[in-house]
Amino acid sequence: MSEGTHNSPALEWLDLRRLREYATVGERTLRDWIRLEVNPLPAVRVRGKILVRKSDFDRWLEKHRVKQIDLSAIVDEVVEAVAGGR
Repeated sequence: MSEGTHNSPALEWLDLRRLREYATVGERTLRDWIRLEVNPLPAVRVRGKILVRKSDFDRWLEKHRVKQIDLSAIVDEVVEAVAGGR
């Protein structure tokens, strides 16, 4: 296998096993994401095999970033509410 093969467009499509390794999540999680009613993970089925384009997965995942939470502000608010309730 030549080095150029690693950059092959065929490697852009990942089956669930490869996607599971890439994403470090379980296959059940991937299947759940594909079946979401709102904003599902884009996938195709070819001869019974589910394939996901790596770039589609990366883009989809970016849309699901965890938002930063200002925990100290929440704690201050709770402490203030508790102290004010005495």
